[in-house]
Amino acid sequence: MRPAPHVQLDVPLPVELGVGAGTAVFVAGWCAEQLVRPELLVDGEPQPLTAHGMPRLDVLRALRPGEDPYGPGSADGYRSGFWGTATIGPRPVGATVALALRSERGDVALGAIAVVAPPEPSALPPEVAAGDGPLVAICMATYEPPVDLFRAQVASIRAQTHTPWVCVVSDDGSSAAGLAVLHDVIGDDPRFLISGTGGRLGFAANFERALALAPREAPLVALADQDDAWDPDKLATLVAALGDAQLVYSDARIVTPSGELIAGSYWERRRNNHEDLLSLLVANAVTGAASLLRREVLEDALPFPPAQFAHFHDHWLGLVALARGEIAYVDRPLYDYVQHGEATLGHAAATGMVTLRSRLGGLRGDPRERVRQWRLHYFVDVCRLVQVATVLRLRVGPRMDPRKRRALAALIDADRSPVALGRLWARGARELTRRTPQTLGAEWMLGYALAWRRLLRATTRDRPVRGLRLDAVPPTSLIQPPGRGAAPLPELRVMEEKVRPLRLAPGDDAPRVNLLIPTIDLAHLFGGYIAKFNLALRLARRGHAVRIVTVDPVDPLPPDWKQTIESYAGLGGLFDHVEVAFGREGGALEVSRQDAWIATTWWTAHVADAAVAELDAAPFLYLVQEYEPFTFPMGTWSALAEASYRFEHTALFSTELLRDYFRRHGLGVFAAGTAAGDARSVAFQNAITAVPPPTAPELAARRTRRLLFYARPESHAARNLFELGVLALREAGRRGVLRGWELNGVGTTSLGRRLDLGTGAVLDLLPRSAQGSYGELLRGHDVGLALMHTPHPSLVPIEMASAGMLTVTSAFENKTPAAMAAISSNIITAQPTVAAMVDALAEATAGVGDARRRADGAAVRWSRDWATSFDDALIDRVEALLGARGD
Repeated sequence: MRPAPHVQLDVPLPVELGVGAGTAVFVAGWCAEQLVRPELLVDGEPQPLTAHGMPRLDVLRALRPGEDPYGPGSADGYRSGFWGTATIGPRPVGATVALALRSERGDVALGAIAVVAPPEPSALPPEVAAGDGPLVAICMATYEPPVDLFRAQVASIRAQTHTPWVCVVSDDGSSAAGLAVLHDVIGDDPRFLISGTGGRLGFAANFERALALAPREAPLVALADQDDAWDPDKLATLVAALGDAQLVYSDARIVTPSGELIAGSYWERRRNNHEDLLSLLVANAVTGAASLLRREVLEDALPFPPAQFAHFHDHWLGLVALARGEIAYVDRPLYDYVQHGEATLGHAAATGMVTLRSRLGGLRGDPRERVRQWRLHYFVDVCRLVQVATVLRLRVGPRMDPRKRRALAALIDADRSPVALGRLWARGARELTRRTPQTLGAEWMLGYALAWRRLLRATTRDRPVRGLRLDAVPPTSLIQPPGRGAAPLPELRVMEEKVRPLRLAPGDDAPRVNLLIPTIDLAHLFGGYIAKFNLALRLARRGHAVRIVTVDPVDPLPPDWKQTIESYAGLGGLFDHVEVAFGREGGALEVSRQDAWIATTWWTAHVADAAVAELDAAPFLYLVQEYEPFTFPMGTWSALAEASYRFEHTALFSTELLRDYFRRHGLGVFAAGTAAGDARSVAFQNAITAVPPPTAPELAARRTRRLLFYARPESHAARNLFELGVLALREAGRRGVLRGWELNGVGTTSLGRRLDLGTGAVLDLLPRSAQGSYGELLRGHDVGLALMHTPHPSLVPIEMASAGMLTVTSAFENKTPAAMAAISSNIITAQPTVAAMVDALAEATAGVGDARRRADGAAVRWSRDWATSFDDALIDRVEALLGARGD
C-alpha cells in the first residue's frame, strides 16, 4: 500500500483552545495529490469538508520547480486545496482534540489541540460596599494606557451614581511604564482588581479574559475601554433600561483624544440595528464599551470562538445576547468614545456610507484585482462568519426561536445553496438603496465572495489551463486589519504589506535572537540567503536561542524543503538548532521584551525597527549585503530602501568593500562619523562555493574553450547588467574575439533557452544547478563574465576566479581594478561600457593559454568556508553589537 499523501496546512491550528459547550475550528490546506471524497476527522469522527480538490497552481509549482505548469506531465498538487469547519463538542479540560484528514489512501494527522480551562473568576474584595441595586462587574482591558485618558476614565467610573460595582482590569502585557500608570492612577482602591496576562493576547482575547475574571457575585457585567469617559449616570441608566433583555447598550459621543467633538451620535449616518440576527451577524451594531449584559450571557459566550480570524468581542457578545433573547437600546449618548487615528475599528469605518452605485462602480477596476478581493473576502469574511454562526448554533441553537435558527442556517448554507446566495444579494441591494442602511450592504460583499466560490467550482479542471486562472490560495493571514480599505492599486498593496509590522505577543519567554528574512524560496536560495542561515546556525551553536522569522508570505514548500536547505555548505543540522516561524501566517509572534533582532534586507529593517520600538528593545543588527536602493529605479521603492539605513541600528557588512562604501558616503551607522560607524559595525566575507583549484597541467591540456556568463535576465537582478553583458558578447563576437568559443550562461531561475548573438555565436542559458554541480560547472570553463553595478564585489566573479577562470567584472567607485585584483589576479575589472567590456574579454581570451597564471590566481584571498567567515572573533563582535544601545 502506498504511503499516505503529504498534507500541509495553510492556516495553523490553535495549539490550545477553550471549548466550553462547543466550538469550531477552521481547517485549510493542501495535499500533494488530488483526493477522492476526503473527510475531516475530529477525534476519529468523520465530518464533511466544505471544499476539496480546489485548484492550487502555487502548490503545483512548488512540487515541480522549473517545469512549465501548463505543459505535459503530472498535475499532482494542482487539485490539492481543501478547507472546512471542524465542529468540536464539549470536552473535559486537559483533553486533546485530534484532527486528521481521511481519504481512500488512509488518514493523515493534521494536529492536536489541547483543551484548556478559562481563568477562574476573581474573588470579590470584602471592602466592596453594598449599595442600591445589583452589583456590576466592570471589565476593562488595558495595554500601555495613555496616562491622561486613563486617569479620566478611572475618575468617570469612580463618579458613577450606581455605586455597587467592582472593576476587573486585565492588562495585556504592558511595559513597566504602562503598569506604573495603572498602579499610580488606581492606587489602593479595593474596587479595582488588576490582573496581568503574562503575555500579549490582543484586544479581543484580553476582553475575553477580563470577562472570565468577573466575580461570580456580580449578576451584571459592563465593558470599559481604557481611554473613554463615562457620564455619571451611565451604569444607572443601563441597569434601569435592561428590563427583560439579555444586553443593553447606548449611543455615544465621538471625540478626539484632546476632547474635541467629532460626532454627537455614533449613529448619525447608519441606522442602528439590534433586532435582526442576520443583520447583526453580517454587520455589528453593538459597541462593547456601551454595553451592559446579564452574567448568564457569559455562560454561552465564553470561551470566544478560536482567534483564527479577526473576531470582535462586542460583536460576539451581541450575537450571543440576541440569540438568547432580546437586546435593548438607550437612544442617547452615555459616554465619550475617544477615536484615535490608529483605532482598530473606528467610528468612520463602522458607519461609513456605501452606495449601490459605489459597489457597482467597483466592477470597473482591474478584473484580476476584483477576483483577488472576492477571494480574500471569501476566506476572511465568509469563513469567519460561518465559524461564528457554527459556534452560536452549537451553544444556543436548541434554545433559539425558529426564525433566528433559520437566519444562521441561511449564512452557513449560502456556500452550497443558490437560493441562500440569492437572498443575500437581495438583502444587500435593499440595504444599499436605503438612505440610512443597517448593514452598509455587507451582504453585497458576501455575495461577491460566494459568487467567486461558485465560479471557482465551475471553472476548475483536472490540470491548469491557460486563461482559467481562478485559484484557491487562501490569504497569508485570515486576520486582516479591519476598517481599512484595500489599497486602490495592487502595487500599493504590495508596498503596504512589505513594511507592515509583525503582530507581536510580548511575554515572559526566555530571550531569543530573531533573524528576519523575507521568505523561504528554494528557487532563489543564493549566497545571501546562505549567509543568513549560517549566521543563525553559528549564533545557535554559541548557545543563543535563535529563530528565523519570515516577513513575506511563504509559498507552499515541498516536503523535503528543510533537507534541501541543509544540503548547502555549512548548513548541516540547521533545523536541529534553529527554530523557524512564519511571521505572516497564523497569529501573533510570541516574543520577549529582551529579544534581539537582526534585519537582513531593507524591508526586514522596517519590520525590525517597528518591533524594537514596540518592545523598547536594543537597536536591531542590520546584516547589510548590498546598498539596496541601487536594486531599484529611482522612486518609492528606492526611497524606502534608503530610509532603512536611517533607523537606529548596528551593522554587519558583507565584505569590507561594502562597508567602505558606507563609510565614504556617511551612510547608515557612518552617518555619525567614521569613528562611530567603525565602533558600531563589523565586516565579514561570505564564503564562496569551495571549488577544488585546477592545476596548471590540467588547464594546459584543455582544447575546447568555454566562456561562462553570469546571466540573470530577471528584473529583480538588474544590477547584474544582463543586457550590457549580452551586448558585449555580441560585439566581441563581431570582432572575432570569441571565435570558436562555447558560450554558456548560468544563474537564471527560468527555464533554459538559447540566445542567438549573431555571427554564428549562441549563448545557452543553462538551468540553475545544485551547489555541488555548480562547482564542477565552474571548473569546466576558461573565461568568466560576471557583472555587478553596485559596491558589493559579488561572489560569482570570485568563485569563477577560484576555478581558474580569467574573469571579467565591472568596476564601481571603490570596486577598482586594484581592489579586485587584490582578491585574485584572475579578476579583470573594467568600466561598465560595451567597449570596455569587449576589451576586457579580449584580454581574458588572449590570456587563457597562460595556465600558470590561472592556477596561481585560483588561490583567491577569500573565505571558502563558513567557519572562517563567522569565526569566533567575528561572532564575539556580533554578540556585542546585538546588545548595543546608542548614546
